[in-house]
Amino acid sequence: MIVLDGMPGAGKTTLLHRLRTALPDHLVVLPEAQPPEGSSTDAETAQHLLGTARERLDAARRLAQTHPDRLLASDRGHIGVLAYRYAMAATDRAPHSDFEHALALCHNLDLVRPHRDLTTMVLVTDPGTSITRRAAFAQDQRYSLWFDPEFLTAYRGFLDHLAACLPSDSFTTLDVTNVSGWPILLDILQSLLSRRLPSLQSPTSRSPEAV
Repeated sequence: MIVLDGMPGAGKTTLLHRLRTALPDHLVVLPEAQPPEGSSTDAETAQHLLGTARERLDAARRLAQTHPDRLLASDRGHIGVLAYRYAMAATDRAPHSDFEHALALCHNLDLVRPHRDLTTMVLVTDPGTSITRRAAFAQDQRYSLWFDPEFLTAYRGFLDHLAACLPSDSFTTLDVTNVSGWPILLDILQSLLSRRLPSLQSPTSRSPEAV
């Protein structure tokens, strides 16, 4: 399974859409998980989101056994859940215990250690670039937090020091603030796809216009 996580505006959804379009019969793309309707506490929300991340990992293993010609890809995973709660605590919007609870859940659900056939890419960019790339949503109050420079700075800070709480070999971080990082990312994904789906030709190009 491929998991693309990281900063908003880094290009995660765009890249996954591009890969799905190129490989409609071989790549199953799962959209970003959403909080459950009616959840009253952050603990319930974290349990749901991290439980979904665990379910996706289990589904990827089953898919590899039953359909070896297919690969699962997920828009975000457990790292995004942790980064959000860290940023909330760092900007005094929530107690630090919310982050600690989410991190404990990650350990309990066995999401922290490296897993065979799982590639997690963490895409980072600076807060200014993140806001600029998502300018079309700036007036939507549902996303107001994601346009707060202080919150985005804390979010990026967590990703920059991710190895402090997660094994460094369980993820790969790439800075895609400018398009020079995209060819490297596409090469990594192409290599992964080639190992799992050796009969495929390159599903991507090096065009930076994908961002």
